[in-house]
Amino acid sequence: MYQNYVFDLYGTLVDIDTDESNPYLWEKMAFFMCMQGACYAADELETQFRQKITESKLMQIKQGTLFHNISFEEVEAKFEQVIPMLYQEKGVTIDLKQAKDWAVMMRTLSMKRLQLFDGAKETLLQLKENGKNIYLLSNAQRFFTESEMRMLGIYDLFDAIFYSSDIGVKKPSRHFYHALMDKHKLIPDQTVMVGNDWEADAWGAANYGIDSIYIHTSQSSPITGNLPSNCKQIPTIQQLCKATLQ
Repeated sequence: MYQNYVFDLYGTLVDIDTDESNPYLWEKMAFFMCMQGACYAADELETQFRQKITESKLMQIKQGTLFHNISFEEVEAKFEQVIPMLYQEKGVTIDLKQAKDWAVMMRTLSMKRLQLFDGAKETLLQLKENGKNIYLLSNAQRFFTESEMRMLGIYDLFDAIFYSSDIGVKKPSRHFYHALMDKHKLIPDQTVMVGNDWEADAWGAANYGIDSIYIHTSQSSPITGNLPSNCKQIPTIQQLCKATLQ
């Protein structure tokens, strides 16, 4: 039925639980930064982190490096901008490796669970065995997502990986879908989006003109509207091949 399968990552293939509002996280991150000369109180650091995310988005729009006619909601912050800005606020300069180390530490401290959903890797392998192309279109930061994918043993299974932090926009933006579809010359009626978010994945795909497979998982937001007419819902990732290869 389809030649190209485009996957969401978190909540679709990867079962994840993080808590970025945990005071312990910000206490430890503030202590870590203070040891490097950039001293924050824990609550101050959390507030400034979220503020710098907003500033990063506005900076990208102002620089004109993104697509035309793009809204603030479509823009993805780049941690490689956000983290150095936090240090600069305190008069400290860091390099890209130090920024990545900060992101990895924050991710580690916020992580409560990270594992593949049952059948996720087997599904990807079965699609490859059937000659299908598989791609990743993920609202995620490369700084830690690439390492997590390698740790879970799925990174090398994809024909191409698109992180929103690299492109500067995120689902459900048409620009993010177009970045993948255009670069790899994918034909819309041969392509399906597989995800767990009814807006970002199902409607994002529909608005671009491609079909979708929706999987409701523990990380899915409540559906407050209708799924698109070209969206098929399946109970688990394990049912994907049965639903599309026959």
